[in-house]
Order: sequence, then C-alpha cells, then structure tokens
Amino acid sequence: MRQDLAEVIGRAQAFHQSDAPGQALIKIRGIAAHRVPQPKLTDYVFPQDTHRYLDDCYAAQVAVWKPRLALPDDQIPYLGPWYGIAEHSAFLGGEVSYAEDTSWHHQLMDDPGELDKISLDENNDIYRMVVGGIAYIKERYGDTFLPRVRGISGPLDVINMLRGNDFFYDLMDEPEAVDALLERCTDLIIEYYNRQLDAAGLVMGGSLTGFGEWLPGRSVGHMSEDATTMLSVAQFERFGRPHTARICQAFDHAMMHTHALGERCLPSIASIPHLTLMEISNDPNADRAIEVYRRTKDNLSDVVPILPLNAQEIRDHLELLKQIKSVLWYEAQTLEEAQEICAFVR
Repeated sequence: MRQDLAEVIGRAQAFHQSDAPGQALIKIRGIAAHRVPQPKLTDYVFPQDTHRYLDDCYAAQVAVWKPRLALPDDQIPYLGPWYGIAEHSAFLGGEVSYAEDTSWHHQLMDDPGELDKISLDENNDIYRMVVGGIAYIKERYGDTFLPRVRGISGPLDVINMLRGNDFFYDLMDEPEAVDALLERCTDLIIEYYNRQLDAAGLVMGGSLTGFGEWLPGRSVGHMSEDATTMLSVAQFERFGRPHTARICQAFDHAMMHTHALGERCLPSIASIPHLTLMEISNDPNADRAIEVYRRTKDNLSDVVPILPLNAQEIRDHLELLKQIKSVLWYEAQTLEEAQEICAFVR
C-alpha cells in the first residue's frame, strides 16, 4: 500500500537502534475529513462470518489509506483481526456478546479456584477467529497490508474478565487462589501470543504489534494493564507485576498500553524488563497524557513513551520532546493539517 514501506520500517529500525535524544516517530492515526465507516460487529454472525468480516475490514482499510498515501509519516499499513475486547480473555473459554463496535466476555468463573474451566483450545471460536484470522489476512491480503497480531491483555486484566468485578474481592479474600490463577493464565497468554506471532510472521526482522508498532525481533504487544486504574501500587506489585514481567521476558521486546488514570502505577510498569514502548492514553477525568508523562518521566526512563498529542501540545512541549525519544500519535482534522504536523516534527 505504501511505496516507501521499506523506508518507513527502516526509520523504525534506526529509531530502536539508537538512544540519541530528540528522535521521534510521528504517526497520523486518523484524518477526520477522510473518516471511513468501519464494519459493525453486529452485522455479522461469528464465527461463521469471520472471513466476510475480515474482507470488509480490508475494503475499509483500502479506503482509509487512499487519501493519505503521500503522507510522510511513520504509520505502517497493517491489517489484523479485531472483534472488540472479548478476544483478550475468551480464547480461554466462555460466551461472548457483541455490540456495534465492541464485545464482552461473559463471566466464566464463579470461583478463582476453578482452573479446570480455562484452557487453550484450538477449536475455541475466538482462538480460531484471532489466530486463524491473522493467517487468513496474511495469505489473502499480505501483498497490500502487513499482517499484525491482535495483542494480549496482562494477566490481571484477563482474570478480571474471567471473574468479573468479583476479582477485586478475590485479591483480599482468596489471594492464594488468585496466585494460582495468575500463574496458569500467564502460561496460556504466552502460548496464545506465540501462536498469533507464528501466524503473522516477522517483518524485516521485527514484529508488528496489535497497535501497529514495529519492534525488533520476536516481540510482544500490545499488552494492557487496565486494572491498574483501580488498584494500588502495592496490589499491582504483589499480584500483577511478576506475571507481566514473565510475559515480557519471554520475548525480545514489549509494548504496553496504559492509562493516564493509572498514573500511580506507571513507574512500576515502566521498570519491567524488556518493556520498550509504553503508551499512556488520554482518559476522561484525568490530566492529559503529556502532563502525566512530564510529572513521572524521571521514573519512566527505561521506556520510550507513546504519547497521543494535539498540535498545541507538540508545540508547547517541544523542548521536552527534544530531550527524549518518543512515538507521537496524532489525530488530524484534514490532510493539510496532517502534512503540516509531519513537516513540523521532522
């Protein structure tokens, strides 16, 4: 899709090979004036319509890319399966419900000790839709878009979905059972992601993560630590960090999705070995990601931040950005605005 794809990935390779400050990758994540309606999950019956849905996702991405082919940004043209949020835990079993633009995994476990209820089954519908979906995209559309993995949730997020909100009581009432469940889920998450990565394959010596970020070698991403928005630092370090670290250390590099609302846990997450990229998302009722990063940056020096910024924030924090390596995610209103911000960042 991009004639300069080798150059784009070459910039990503150079970015990860150098620790020099002031480097930035600029990704135009969307252009409002050229927004393309995406397929609605409720228009399909899964898993029967999986291939038809992925075909429609391909057509939508072709339309997204047509007006932006001349943009000199660092966005990689990728395509991968996406069915909402349920696939991050329903690969272990259980029922899924769909809305137009997301999905839910129904609570599977009535007790954290019910380890016999979860498994990695290749006949599981969600497993086939994700791993089989990646393979389908690679075979059918790999000449146009690079196949990417779907990514994973961290172990705490997975057991939160398996147990529902009872998970928060489990941490206090049944910590030993939670430990055993986390250990089991971590093993299965690593295997699940390995199979995603096997289906997608490597791209120019690296992995294309679930958010389209290229990382060197056989790498994991994105992972999420959404539960940290509702946990203390002590709870994360007691229950979450050891298992998340085990996942990251099973791969060459890792990319993490975090929330500005979970600011208190960011330093603990950032210190996990092999974690290379850390997105800080903008959240309602929280300071902007760039402000959270500015406050915590001295404790985040082990990772490269991914920062969603607007034009004013880029200009206001230019001196800070010159002092660090960063990946900038930008939502433009028009193609002209996208061109201007790319030129400014370059």
